[in-house]
Amino acid sequence: RVPLDRYVSVEAVVRFVRILISSSAVSFPLLYSQVLMISSQAHVYDVERNSILRGRTDSYLSLRYRHEWRNASRGGNDLMTTSLGDKRLRNDRFKIYPELSARAYLDGGHLQPEGLYIDVAPTVTASGRYNLSSDRSFSITGWSRLEKHSVVASEEFDVRVSAGRPLLHSDFSWDQAVGYSDLPSSDNSWIEYRLGDGGVIINYPGGDVTFAKSAPIWSSGYSGQLWFSDKTSSFTFLSFRHQLSERWSFAFLHGSLNSTILDSTYSSYYPKGGGLPLIKKQIAVHRLDFTPFENMRIGFGESVIYGGRGLETAYALPFVPYWTAQADLSNSDNLQIVLDWEVIKRHLGRFYGTLYLDEWDLVDTFNRDSSRNWAALQTGLTVNLDQFLPWKPLLRMEWTHLTPYVYVHRSEVNTFEHFGAPLGHWIGPNGEGLFLSLEGRPKDQVWVQAYITLSRRGEVDEESLNSQYRHEKVSFLYRTYEGEAEQRTLFGIRGEWSFNSWARVRFDFFSSNWSQYLATDSATRSDIQKVDATLQIVIGL
Repeated sequence: RVPLDRYVSVEAVVRFVRILISSSAVSFPLLYSQVLMISSQAHVYDVERNSILRGRTDSYLSLRYRHEWRNASRGGNDLMTTSLGDKRLRNDRFKIYPELSARAYLDGGHLQPEGLYIDVAPTVTASGRYNLSSDRSFSITGWSRLEKHSVVASEEFDVRVSAGRPLLHSDFSWDQAVGYSDLPSSDNSWIEYRLGDGGVIINYPGGDVTFAKSAPIWSSGYSGQLWFSDKTSSFTFLSFRHQLSERWSFAFLHGSLNSTILDSTYSSYYPKGGGLPLIKKQIAVHRLDFTPFENMRIGFGESVIYGGRGLETAYALPFVPYWTAQADLSNSDNLQIVLDWEVIKRHLGRFYGTLYLDEWDLVDTFNRDSSRNWAALQTGLTVNLDQFLPWKPLLRMEWTHLTPYVYVHRSEVNTFEHFGAPLGHWIGPNGEGLFLSLEGRPKDQVWVQAYITLSRRGEVDEESLNSQYRHEKVSFLYRTYEGEAEQRTLFGIRGEWSFNSWARVRFDFFSSNWSQYLATDSATRSDIQKVDATLQIVIGL
């Protein structure tokens, strides 16, 4: 056995620890410029418009998390503050941001076919960011956010129930899925749910490492994304984003999803009527982005969904191609390949798109009869109209097409879903959509958008799934019911007004025409037409 002091003295170790502790008191102050950006249409507008004016791509538009902690100079802030809160609840090392949100839905919103309901949510966000080096190039951020929602309606809620608990998905809409909720009252007119997010982020020169519960938004879409979208509820993951060189960047993520499938092998260990653990479901993702010019980006990525087991080490390696790893593991998992791009013309606009491949048949790629390309495509164009109108307007057009083969899998645990809602585009498989909008900022504190959404979809059932895996063609908008395919048309105006540092108002007035609507636990389809509105007020301390 070799004595420790043969190589380094104990006194030297003690001196080093003392220096480290004493330097921490100097080099660990909180960065005052740190702000929280929660992904929203208003933030995307600001970032995209600045990207167009500069003629440079911005990773926030294609590679972000729902909760992004950024330097204040790079975007807005979603944390409400007052001078009293700054004095009592926040200091250089630790900050707490209490808020109260109240949102009213006039006639069902996107969750219900009809009926008034109100969602009240006290929210607390806590954070602390510390420098790990004197030049502030290394830092660590810890944060936590809790939202406690109470939703009360004038009528009973008509929502899907899984394992005895309601799942709030806001089907066939852009609204964020929630996941499990609870029904405290016997008449089903009162729903409670909680949203808990948080994590630790280590920033270093050239990138960051994140261990968090949030949601990755890893595609270029605006009104929905084909790959990882803002529709899904949050999940726990470990990830990193790294700038390999001036032109190349790499990102990796491995996370745990909710399968909603009860594991009956534990039934003898739990009392009858109680909850059971769920069958495990995991996701691994990596992507490589190339920026040949400052106004152009091309990204290539893979993701794989696998379940029924613990961590698969082949997928935990960031740099191993999943296409080959899945083949080594008997092709039992659900692999996706994605191509993502954007091109910016300075001051004029931005063209972007995503190609999503659930399976790729290289030999018969362009053969209509025998091709096995299970694909989805999204393209979009944003035009800057500064030269015509004074309120910083952007005109946006986006088209999305999803074949009947994407997102699904013959193994239920491997579907491209979390809590039973799409990880990708909210339309789901076998559908298409068109989005048009005109938006701008008449004043710095006000964002307004007029929009139209046209979407339609068919069905995916056991018969179409079996045909798919027999390599038989499934017609677009395949359905088993009579009449035209399910379709929804929305047009309206929405906006956000931050009239001071402690209060914000959001609104959405819209008309909805939904044909072939299928209510929960109903076999009969109907048409729903309504004029609706939502109004949200957020007040913070």
